Amino acid sequence: METGRRKKRRRISSLAFLLLTVVVSSGHGAELLPLDVQPPKLPLRDALHVSEESDSDNVGRARITDVSAVQPAPPPVAPVAIAPVASQQQILPASRRVFTSSLQSHELLSERRRRRATRVSAYSVLGLGAGVRSTTDAGSLLGKSAAAVGLGVQRRTPIVTDPRIRSSRVGRQNASGSYWFPARIDLDTQLSKLDSRIIDDIIVVKGPYSALYGPDFRFLDVALKESPRFENGYETHASTSLEYRTNGEQWYGRQTVEGGDQQWGFRIGYGHRTGSDYESGDGVEIPSSYNSREWDVAIGFDLSDDSQLELHYMRLDQTDVEFPGQAFDLDFLVTDGFEATWRLDDPGPMIDSLEVDTWINQTRLAGDTSRSGKVRQFPAFAFPSFDPLRAETNVEALSTGYRLLTESNCDASGKWTMGTDFRYLRQNLDERLNGTFGVNSFTDRNSPIPQSHWVNPGLLLENERTFGERLTMNSGMRLDFVSTNVEETAAELGPIGGDANPATVPDVLGSSDFDRDFMLASVFLTGQYKVDSNWNLVFGAGRSERAPSMTELYAAESFLFVLQNGLNSVTGDPLLKKEQLWQIDLGANCEYSRFRGSCNAFHAWIEDAITFENMGINLLPPTGQDQQTRLKYVNTDLVTMVGFDASAEYDFSDWLSSFATLSYVKADDRSRNGDFATEPFSGAGLPVVPSRRRQNLARGSFGRVGNSTEPLPGIFPLESRLGLRLQEPSPQSQWGTELSARVVDNQSRVASSLLESPTAGFTTWDLRTYWRPADNWLLIAGAENFTDKSYFEHLDFRSPRGSAVFQPGKNFYFSTEVTW
Repeated sequence: METGRRKKRRRISSLAFLLLTVVVSSGHGAELLPLDVQPPKLPLRDALHVSEESDSDNVGRARITDVSAVQPAPPPVAPVAIAPVASQQQILPASRRVFTSSLQSHELLSERRRRRATRVSAYSVLGLGAGVRSTTDAGSLLGKSAAAVGLGVQRRTPIVTDPRIRSSRVGRQNASGSYWFPARIDLDTQLSKLDSRIIDDIIVVKGPYSALYGPDFRFLDVALKESPRFENGYETHASTSLEYRTNGEQWYGRQTVEGGDQQWGFRIGYGHRTGSDYESGDGVEIPSSYNSREWDVAIGFDLSDDSQLELHYMRLDQTDVEFPGQAFDLDFLVTDGFEATWRLDDPGPMIDSLEVDTWINQTRLAGDTSRSGKVRQFPAFAFPSFDPLRAETNVEALSTGYRLLTESNCDASGKWTMGTDFRYLRQNLDERLNGTFGVNSFTDRNSPIPQSHWVNPGLLLENERTFGERLTMNSGMRLDFVSTNVEETAAELGPIGGDANPATVPDVLGSSDFDRDFMLASVFLTGQYKVDSNWNLVFGAGRSERAPSMTELYAAESFLFVLQNGLNSVTGDPLLKKEQLWQIDLGANCEYSRFRGSCNAFHAWIEDAITFENMGINLLPPTGQDQQTRLKYVNTDLVTMVGFDASAEYDFSDWLSSFATLSYVKADDRSRNGDFATEPFSGAGLPVVPSRRRQNLARGSFGRVGNSTEPLPGIFPLESRLGLRLQEPSPQSQWGTELSARVVDNQSRVASSLLESPTAGFTTWDLRTYWRPADNWLLIAGAENFTDKSYFEHLDFRSPRGSAVFQPGKNFYFSTEVTW
């Protein structure tokens, strides 16, 4: 936890930056215009919002408008020559209505992305609501969106959010073709690298129903905002925004400049966030301060009438980030990401479009356990006081690759998508421990994920076909080869483990065979049947395979706080098998003049599912009650998952509507006992005794044995959102208000062998509103958890001695943006 002087310096520096931003903005003539004065002309992308939704799917030339809660669009201008004559309703659609319904959100997608979001068990979340919902990273946008069903989030800090699709811990995250993965799975996440203000939309796929994103079970497809175009020659525009959140004195300032002409465009943005410790509902300060700076650059070129090139660069620079309930705080995290997308229409015979995506992103981070807030949560880090334990971590992660897609529209057999992709990942985690623990003294003991690589070429094929006027079918398959291995030697890694005598990585992991190859295959079939003008039935079935990650294979007693009780040392297993998922979905959706609704149920079977084994429990000082769990990644023969999600919206009038969502997942390990138990390595004597599998023992025999069938850990409870919206009925909406309640049931189905605890239910209330005094001026205000509820989520840390991480109490936020 920061000292008062340090917090004060941070607040002063933040205010200085924000005041400078406003001064610079005012110096460029950002005066407010009367309502009857014509503001600067709309960018071409705004004016062409409707013309882009054509069969040609020319996404690159007529991208969906960049209008959002933090970038309100000016009033319409006269239609430009290259667009059909459009009415005011067409030029400014529901995107001006920040609180969009699910149907309106769907219509705002490009034609290509709308097809992806129409499949069974898939939906989209727009970036329009980032400002009015006061979101930070992309995961925060998903967590606060009223459109998100079947998805929960773990809020690790105010700026780091981990999304979990149907409680899944693993998911491939694609950002406009890029592939992101966390450098350290308990600190950064895939989506915490992306500012929510630069996101166009996110498509959530809750099953193995796409071949486009790699070999996995569930997917997030993130589209970043593209560069603008301007029909009347070269123009430049800018926006300045400022936000303040009362709980934790959190400030956010953002400056964006964009420009271009008919053939090219650019956008450059810089955002700066700072915050101090927040207060829970019962007034307890939670150590959660941070300092975060984000750069984003988008440059696009129309190389010809049929060819477009889009370039993106993103940089995230975070310092002094406190993680409540985690072993480490961040001294710094730096992420640099670059991606390029080239699209070509009508490249040749039988091919309607060609798209090539390539990317490279790299994350570096360092952290330690030395802050006073960390010691207050985990007293063992400062015991005994004369020689405290000190741990430091240094992590590097790299992702690079490409994806090539071709589309062919054949009348007889529908639309075909074929392609190939390639991913190369590299990860290295060092975790050095110094100090004294009991009778053991440590000097530079490492608990690493050795530097390792992951190589994954893949082939993919999808088909979309319509049968008559009622039935649409989507099918697809992909083949992947994954090769992974450790690159570091034992001498480079140094002494391993926290026992009295040092060990080697093979001793800890129980194997010296690190070179693994996996052949993976997936196939799916989904459909939509139009019953009548109001009702549709949707269904899907798929099978997919996933290779274990580098963390699951090679972690050597790293302090990864991956479960609710924290204090976990996690060990991988180089002998893990690939996971195999079978899933079926069945649902229905309807649309009437005032009512819209959808419901979906699913059942999944996972063979050789990767879960955890309890290898031992340590009682820690000073009271002997803190229980440190030694976890081991292990395959279990069968896991079953069953659940449902539903959403509904009803319009009482043109200006008043209601909405509701409901999500539930039940997951069980059907073969928890397994056919062997893992005995951890022992460094109590010489020589060191390596870890080994003990056959015919129940899993957890060296830690804790559970029942033969046990719930999986980390499963979200039943959750519902209920709300009312008041909004000006015109598409050029100038004001709107949303009142919502998030109702979470208790979770009593827990993995007792892994020391997971039940969680009580709770209800929180939020109020959000926006108002445009002028067409280039936006005001936002809101109140989150305004009843000051004291609560924690099911995945939040709590220890047997009673300490826990509670979520923020009441929080009021205010923001404004001026565009010119």
